[in-house]
Amino acid sequence: MSSSNVPVQWQAYEVKAPALTSAVPVIAAIDIPYISGGHRFQTLSLYAPTTAETKALIGQPAIKLPTRKDAAPRIHVHIHGGAWRDPDLTSRSIEAAAAHALRDGSNDLIDMIVSINYTLSPFPTHPTSPYDPIQDNHSDPAREAQHPQHVDDVLHAFNLLRTQYGLNDRSFILSGHSCGACLAFQSILKPPTWWGSTLQRPPTPAALVGFNGLYDLVELVQGLGPTHKNMREDYEGFQSIAFGKDKSRWPNSSPARFDVDEISARLTAGEVPLLVLLDQSPNDQLVPMNQTQRLELQLSLVEGLEIMKGTRCVGTHAAPWEQGDMIWETIKDVLKVLRK
Repeated sequence: MSSSNVPVQWQAYEVKAPALTSAVPVIAAIDIPYISGGHRFQTLSLYAPTTAETKALIGQPAIKLPTRKDAAPRIHVHIHGGAWRDPDLTSRSIEAAAAHALRDGSNDLIDMIVSINYTLSPFPTHPTSPYDPIQDNHSDPAREAQHPQHVDDVLHAFNLLRTQYGLNDRSFILSGHSCGACLAFQSILKPPTWWGSTLQRPPTPAALVGFNGLYDLVELVQGLGPTHKNMREDYEGFQSIAFGKDKSRWPNSSPARFDVDEISARLTAGEVPLLVLLDQSPNDQLVPMNQTQRLELQLSLVEGLEIMKGTRCVGTHAAPWEQGDMIWETIKDVLKVLRK
């Protein structure tokens, strides 16, 4: 439902990617609220290939997912990055990847891409849209989050996907970029009660994928290493806004520090996927390689969990979502493993 209680409708839509010479026509439902009366960032968007079946949906309420039943997942769910605070980086940042994934219309791999927004934290120094709720003389609830509201929003998005759209265990791949990777792993590796939520646990993805992720909040300040030590002040600043200034609380929010035995128990119970892929660009100017290495080391201790090292990410921190093909090629890599 939309905020005006009128259901968001399927529409003809175009997505673009830098490497593609023309826009790709898709069928989409943009900015579907997942909380009644929520703000502009408590939304998700759906993208489907243009087929005879999906064309027939244009103008109809987006109340179900036009997907085929298959033993392998046919849905890709993504959570965007942006340091928990950037209003210019939204769920639409998946559109370059969607252009690569859906450019051939109906394909044999995927039927739907879901991209999740969430409440942002204040960004007082944003170059064009600065916001500080203390200094500014207005309030913007869409930009006033402090942890755990970011992950709570993701849990609400999954609640809608489960109850309204029938998203089931193992029916999708979940990915995230940068802080979106942190949110993806937070929402799946820990139960909702850890974040103070009474919601049902999210459906279990068939695989978890992290691109250039932020996984250890403490080490993003104290362990950046010589290549990224110039980022310490930036990380300390925006993490203190997003997670609070009490650094003793940061480890409980860091996926790379989550309890191995608890993850193992949740994996045995079917609440954690059997496959994780981690990819980190060696040229990432914002995030050091040791963030992915720390999470990989921790998860390697979880018995029964397969960890893949991604090889697609190259270039700058933003390159995966800006170019799109790295994300899609990685999802195809995961699908090949899952379909064996």
